[in-house]
Amino acid sequence: MLDGDLSRRLVDAARRRVSDHQDELSRLDAVAGDGDHGVNMATALSEAMERIEASDDPTPAEVFRTTGRAFHDAVGGAAGALFGSFFGAIGGQLNRSDNPATPADMVTGMEKGLTRVMRIGKVEPGQKTMVDALTPAVDAARTASGEGASLARILDAAARAARRGALSTTSLEPRAGRARYAAEQSIGSEDPGACTVALIFEAWAEAVESQG
Repeated sequence: MLDGDLSRRLVDAARRRVSDHQDELSRLDAVAGDGDHGVNMATALSEAMERIEASDDPTPAEVFRTTGRAFHDAVGGAAGALFGSFFGAIGGQLNRSDNPATPADMVTGMEKGLTRVMRIGKVEPGQKTMVDALTPAVDAARTASGEGASLARILDAAARAARRGALSTTSLEPRAGRARYAAEQSIGSEDPGACTVALIFEAWAEAVESQG
């Protein structure tokens, strides 16, 4: 089950993982962008944790909605809007569920988050964006959930699929976002947004597994 404390630990695990890899993410972004993606992602997640810690016993919905708002406020731009929308969609779905929420609630929130990201970003798989990691992650989570898997197994499946999806962007030519203006330089390097998605799901999977 997903209660407020576990939700907080998921966001904190993502914060620590992204912070540890922020230089790598920024190097990937520098290939065809401003080179600040890693710093921006780490900043947003740190801001989210500060807001969450300032709350009194937040629900899972409040944790994820707070995280979404932190991305919008602390980062702005396309990345802030897309990651903020993903977290916000999860929070919106969890707000409709009981506290604690079920694994199926989490998966439904992820599905809505993917839909929102694709709509706002006007992107689809194969265009070398975060969607290339997020789509297989959500698909894997949906399959595992349909088989009655635990939250730990669901997030592990999602993490593995997200990493494969992120690695697959190495050979893709960007056809969305600013990177499409430096398409040739981008071929051969991983998309920073997709890599961020993989890092977040990997952190979530490890955090849930560690709690037993």
